[in-house]
Amino acid sequence: MQNNVTVVILCGGKGERLRPLTEKTPKPLVHINGRPILSYMLDHIIKFNISNVVIAVGYESDKIRNFFHDEYTSLNVTIVDSGDVDIIERIKACSDFIEDEFILLYGDTLANVDYNELQEYHYSHSLNATLTLYPLKSQFGLVELDKDSNVTNFQEKPTLDKWINIGGFYYDNTMLTKMKEYTSYAEFLEDMGMAKLIKGYKHLGIHITVNTLHELDEAKKNIHLFE
Repeated sequence: MQNNVTVVILCGGKGERLRPLTEKTPKPLVHINGRPILSYMLDHIIKFNISNVVIAVGYESDKIRNFFHDEYTSLNVTIVDSGDVDIIERIKACSDFIEDEFILLYGDTLANVDYNELQEYHYSHSLNATLTLYPLKSQFGLVELDKDSNVTNFQEKPTLDKWINIGGFYYDNTMLTKMKEYTSYAEFLEDMGMAKLIKGYKHLGIHITVNTLHELDEAKKNIHLFE
């Protein structure tokens, strides 16, 4: 990993779709087979010799502070509590602790992205922002019809020619100034896309997200692929 890259992990959401597990626990500390989601993320980050990590917290922030009392002491971890706010306000609150380029991660998403390759891809184009994408996999079986509505083919939960945002944003530090113009991260991304100011990096490896109890069950079955 070249240059002084900081990883910012968004850990402030309430995780309402994971209740009752998140009634008193922040989602990044929900366990997958005995270990918190956040632990898997940090172990992957360490593989790339990244030492500067900023944890953007809000909901049940003291639980995350307590987690770092005894864990990952080799990392330079800064915890920033901005309360119950939009993602972009969390990023702004972290800006004083970001010296150069930074990777922004969702605290409920595990992906075995090669951060060296992500950085190289970012350097290969002239834009200041790169977003990691993953192919959309249909949760339904699809049926093809001919012009007479005859069924001609079945596809069982196929991978579609569409891409989803899985975090893993690689930003130049200059993007922090651009973000100050916005109060919504969704609006910021939409405007960036409309203006063609963000490149997409296609990740074809492992992707595990934990938004619901069903996804948590799936994560428990597949986490061995990530480790």
